Amino acid sequence: MDASILLEIAPVFMTYYLAALGHGFFEKSGVLNLAIDGIFVLSVAVTFAVAVYTVNPWLALTAAVVVSMLFGVLLAYLTTKFPISHGAAGLSLMFLGYGLAAIVGRPAREYQGSTGVSGFAFPEDPLTKTLMYAIPIIVGVILLFILNKTKLGVAIRAAGENPYAAAALGVDVLKIRLIAGIIGYSLIGAGGASFVLAWLPLWSEGHGLNHGWLAFAISLSAGRHPLLTIISAGIFAGLVKYQYSLLAAYGLSTDVAKMIPFIAAILAIVIFNVTPLKRKLAPPASLGKIYFKEEKTV
Repeated sequence: MDASILLEIAPVFMTYYLAALGHGFFEKSGVLNLAIDGIFVLSVAVTFAVAVYTVNPWLALTAAVVVSMLFGVLLAYLTTKFPISHGAAGLSLMFLGYGLAAIVGRPAREYQGSTGVSGFAFPEDPLTKTLMYAIPIIVGVILLFILNKTKLGVAIRAAGENPYAAAALGVDVLKIRLIAGIIGYSLIGAGGASFVLAWLPLWSEGHGLNHGWLAFAISLSAGRHPLLTIISAGIFAGLVKYQYSLLAAYGLSTDVAKMIPFIAAILAIVIFNVTPLKRKLAPPASLGKIYFKEEKTV
């Protein structure tokens, strides 16, 4: 593949890989993460707002990470502390994220329109775009090491497989899931920030919508494995970046071109489920299952 094409794809890859990496890490703890798209959209709006008001991309990135992290903690707490549906909690937070994104983004967009402020995006030089591959991949390798070679990783995987058994062995399931939520959603927030700072430095109503779901599909089709997710994220990044080139090449309508990444997402998930990958990279046994440890009374 031509190096220039790889460089063009870099911002899209970084966005999807970070978000998918965070999603997969969080779900390893057993929490079904259906809030991802709403919080991704919120992180996009927070990034844009802070970047517009401060013209400081690093401060905007930090703000998106912190806000997303708080929602990860909230989702982990709700689904572990109370006997509530993971799906209901996640979808509720997703819609909350959509609403908050509009509240945060509109004033910032009006401020930008009245002042003309810009110049907050990351540079587009080859070195910066090369780092958009290198840094996320290094993060992925670190997370793989944590999951497979550390006590924290063992505890996260134990909480995901059987939280009751993990608790009986001394694992604080709530604490472990909170940590997984902090790490996982920090990366989802970083992915949302990358969407604005490296890929599309603008904002309008619904900016970033459905890209969180693509990150969800990327993670799922790679079995939540940090290294396989590199391949999946790269493929989807190419499809999204060049979907309109495909439109021109094959005479597709705009609506059909927009569907290409989502059709690919369905196919990727189907392929994962009908191949040996599903057995080798099975999801956590307790993913999405209610865990409620009642307090004993005398």
